[in-house]
Amino acid sequence: MSDIEQDSLEQLLKQAAPRPVPSPGDEAMARAAVRDEWRHVTAGRRSRRRVVQYAVAATVLLGVFGVLNVLRTPPVDAVRVALIEKSIGSVFVLGDQSELHEVTNEIALYPGQTIVTRDDAGLALAWGNGGSLRVGANTRIEFMDDESVFLISGRAYFDSLPEAVVAGIDGRDTPAFTLRTELGDVYHVGTQYMGEVVGDALIVSVREGEVLVDGKFHEQKISSGHQVLMAGRQLPSVSNFSRSGEAWEWVHATMPPREVKGQTVYDFMTWVSRELGLDFHFDDELVEVARTAEIRGDFRAGANDALRQGLLSAALDWQIEEGVIYITEIQ
Repeated sequence: MSDIEQDSLEQLLKQAAPRPVPSPGDEAMARAAVRDEWRHVTAGRRSRRRVVQYAVAATVLLGVFGVLNVLRTPPVDAVRVALIEKSIGSVFVLGDQSELHEVTNEIALYPGQTIVTRDDAGLALAWGNGGSLRVGANTRIEFMDDESVFLISGRAYFDSLPEAVVAGIDGRDTPAFTLRTELGDVYHVGTQYMGEVVGDALIVSVREGEVLVDGKFHEQKISSGHQVLMAGRQLPSVSNFSRSGEAWEWVHATMPPREVKGQTVYDFMTWVSRELGLDFHFDDELVEVARTAEIRGDFRAGANDALRQGLLSAALDWQIEEGVIYITEIQ
């Protein structure tokens, strides 16, 4: 290249605008998408052809973000995937430099963000597409997109139909939601279930409905009242598991706040008994009353407290025996 050509090129470069840097939101979305695909690729059951396809797709995705930035296109707004409704104890969002930022209620969560809870903590989130996601103590969970989360460690619970039950209707459409882990993915069919990652084991317990666990080495479908343990190449171990009891207490405590206005006693019990994993039964003389009398209240302390407050406000008594709430008049 001649001196004249070099001088011309230097002058041209000086006039060019600085190369734009991708926004944190765009970068997070790109990284989350690539990481999600990579986890699928490394699941152990994908063919070499799919590996190449995912690699090409990831490269194209990153290229698209680069082109958009070069053309100075305004960054695409990240889609909110969840909203924190209730937090207990120490709950944090993991920052870009792995620092922890404490969170409070009403905070929105976006793809690429990771929630971290301490041993005194619990969390309830309204899932963007519908449903209630709850996070237990000593848990790390990453929000992948508007249809999935990645449970790194600890435990999570998902209820696909809480709003329908609160409203006293029979919900038919269930939200898209997948609980992903390094050990396998959990898919639901209108359900309440709990997933837990403990070391190299994945434990899934179903309270209502059924789920399909697509493990790293095996698949297993389980239904209400059952639990599956998946550990390495071992065959899945399925056992009976109670729909209520101590294992679910953290779920009851993290129940999102609910304001009930003019709901019948029957509809109230349909909701709160489902939160507790119990059935309910009214004395014969109370059946008609239950379908006409109304309950009002603002329930924030958890499912057990909601049961107590709600029935006392209606002058009703109760006792729990073998998984059933028996409701009677106060004597």
